[in-house]
Amino acid sequence: MAENKLTAKQIALTKGARVLVVDDNTDLLRLISLRLKPLKFDLKTAESGYEALSLMTIWAPDLIITDMQMPNFDGFEFFETVHSQNPLVPVIILTAHGTIADAVKAAQAGVASFLTKPFNGDQLIVELQQVLLNSGFAEQLSVGFEAAANERSSELRNIASKSPKMAALMQQIERLAPTDAMLLFEGEAGSGKDELVRAAHRLSGRAKQTLMHVSGAALPDELLSIELFGKVGNGTPDDPDRLGILREADGGTLFLSDFNEASRTLIFKVLTALVAKHAKPVDSDYQYSFDIRFICSTALVGKYGRNSRRSWDFWNKLGINLLSVPALRERREDIPLIVNQCLERLDEDNSDKSITQLSLANKALQQILSNQWPGNVRQLTSVVRQCARLCRTKVVSAALVKSRLTNPTFQTQSLSSAHRDFERNYVTEVLKATNGNVTLASAMAKRNRTEFHRLLNKHKIEAKSFRQ
Repeated sequence: MAENKLTAKQIALTKGARVLVVDDNTDLLRLISLRLKPLKFDLKTAESGYEALSLMTIWAPDLIITDMQMPNFDGFEFFETVHSQNPLVPVIILTAHGTIADAVKAAQAGVASFLTKPFNGDQLIVELQQVLLNSGFAEQLSVGFEAAANERSSELRNIASKSPKMAALMQQIERLAPTDAMLLFEGEAGSGKDELVRAAHRLSGRAKQTLMHVSGAALPDELLSIELFGKVGNGTPDDPDRLGILREADGGTLFLSDFNEASRTLIFKVLTALVAKHAKPVDSDYQYSFDIRFICSTALVGKYGRNSRRSWDFWNKLGINLLSVPALRERREDIPLIVNQCLERLDEDNSDKSITQLSLANKALQQILSNQWPGNVRQLTSVVRQCARLCRTKVVSAALVKSRLTNPTFQTQSLSSAHRDFERNYVTEVLKATNGNVTLASAMAKRNRTEFHRLLNKHKIEAKSFRQ
């Protein structure tokens, strides 16, 4: 075997990696696909950056290889668009006109590798494998790596999702969770922040220790301060000593939800204590030390609640890692998975068998897919549970689902008057919801097939990219 060839052990480490190759030259796409076939990747190709972006709405690559020179949307613009959505996915750029200046620009922008054409096939394979290994997809020939990777991913396996947005978020969680870095989950109510926090705790080095949860909206400031810091009482039943969560969670993790509803004064007090790793009980000069990992959650960061902009600026200075949880309407392709998972759990937890194993009628699922879900995952699972308890057959009907919905179905402005970006997002969402079926998508959009195809051509969207 040549010196730059890979060993079987190296190949095994990245088997199954999702690799996307983007090039407007179909002959080169076929050539690269043939060269990469022995590596047993999950390989997909796209003939333009636009087609690749459409594909990435339903399929999240672990690595992207893109040509630099492509009409209308060059490789570097494509790279910048990809990294604005997911800065962790590595990108290799290929070019026939590479210069040192181009390579420096690419490296400074965060491109994983920059190769000039014509490239040596073995060199490309070795470079690609190295980028995958460095990206965290695998570790350099670590003993037992595959078992460790499976164990890590299993902590997030209970979160039903095939959305690339969620895949990018969970990739960030897997990177940050093993550290002691402070995390701030932001997202709409019911979007699943609490479950992600618990997953982050289970992935941390403190997994065997306590995860203590308190809400910033649950108590007035005075009582919340006692709950967190403790209080020295007078020894009577009416005024007992309170240890405080900072000490109760020592060695473990403190989770403060509804951060934006706690007062600015209390937040500064908590953060100061976290940085110093010591605090005092309320109305006491006694100082105690503690060692905890801090995670918090909030509604959208743009909504400060009882806090000011200055509070958020203070958080930024502490280097707290912001993790944005997408709303359910931004990942409609996850809705069928969440519904099925909810039904399976109801069946497993149904000890008295009062709820038989259920499925949804096609029109019932369409009703669910087209709903707005302002309450996100929490609202969706609540509706599914209600339908399961009320249903007396094995199939949940559309009428029953509709009777449980308290908000209007998904509405949108006229496509003829919508802006280009809105049109593209709209078409993408209905294609995702209908699994790339143009007939169903055009019906959902209330447009005939000819008009819908015109929209696809206008935005350079390939319906086939959404078929799974």
